[in-house]
Amino acid sequence: MGQLARKTRETQVQRQQARPQDGIAAMLRDRWPQIQAVMPRHMSSERLFQLAVSSINHTPQLLEATPETILACVMKCSALGLEPSAVDGLGRAYILPYRNRKAGIVEAQFILGYKGMLELCRNSGELRSIEARVVHEGDVFEFEYGLNETLRHVPCANGGKMTHVYCVAKFKDGGHYIDVMTKDEVDAIRKRSKASQSGPWETDYEAMARKTVIRRAFPYLPVSVEAQEAAASDETTPDYGGVLNPVIEVADAVVTDAAPEQPAGPTDEEKAELRKLTIGCVAVGVAEQDAKRQLFALWREGGMDAARSYVQGLADDAAVDSLVERCVASGYDRDDTKTWLLGIRSAQGMDAARSEAERIIAEAAANAEASGVDAETGEVVDAVVGDLASEDIAF
Repeated sequence: MGQLARKTRETQVQRQQARPQDGIAAMLRDRWPQIQAVMPRHMSSERLFQLAVSSINHTPQLLEATPETILACVMKCSALGLEPSAVDGLGRAYILPYRNRKAGIVEAQFILGYKGMLELCRNSGELRSIEARVVHEGDVFEFEYGLNETLRHVPCANGGKMTHVYCVAKFKDGGHYIDVMTKDEVDAIRKRSKASQSGPWETDYEAMARKTVIRRAFPYLPVSVEAQEAAASDETTPDYGGVLNPVIEVADAVVTDAAPEQPAGPTDEEKAELRKLTIGCVAVGVAEQDAKRQLFALWREGGMDAARSYVQGLADDAAVDSLVERCVASGYDRDDTKTWLLGIRSAQGMDAARSEAERIIAEAAANAEASGVDAETGEVVDAVVGDLASEDIAF
């Protein structure tokens, strides 16, 4: 009987020792060389390992997640140089569980934090500053987009509920980028998140709102390809299966002197055309660096057609403004004329708008000539100017 009790006790001890956490930790140690290989120099390998294990201990539901998704999220943290923040509370990155109902499994999910998003922006070296702020009921808040962008925010002492969130990025070359989101827009993004009812969306809503507006601005900021990809893949399970479970081990791979494949970029012909399009943007008043960033972002999203369409739109806007000024000089109302011409351009094209503007300018000139009004100055022409010229007048 004593022997049976002793055996039972040993089994209980073994079960206590064989904790799921220990299995995850052992798996991390086994794959740590691959994770460490993508780690930036400034990052502490030992510290990341401890924070990764602590994050799993801090969120027990992660133990239900498939091991490969946990490893993938830790590798994502390593590649971006961001420490998981479930323990230290610094809000750089989170590893959270997500139940994939279609697959019938729980997966670990990587979520960028607000401070992590800021860190990725600042690491580019091209930003003088970037910040995101929340606007509350009772604050003074005004903003305007266009050629003369303005933004004014004066917080009140005891603000109410959040109404807007905005970010302001200032570039080292003197340019800037502003984006503003309403609370409804932020909530619409939250609803699409797999972790909308848990994690930082529940505990740190305003920080996630600030992160959301910065993430929306990312395509227009001078940040690295890695940072762009991180923003695009936020709140997903990273795919590092080829690294963590390679078909070909590094030791067995054939090493060649061939240069590593570079991310696809514009061809030489496209670069030449993008330079011409940049010149077109500058000609209508867009700062050169702003034009380059916008055109590159458009090329990446929709190819050369998107870039061409953008520049054509700028050229048409400038042409309409020029026609409006000529119509105003002929006596027409500025706002009415612009609305009218924009309507024609939208429905029939720029050529039709130009033709109609020339027609009413000609009509105004003809009416002015018939009524004795100078078409340029709008002043009445003296009918007896010829007679005055014949008089003996001393000057």
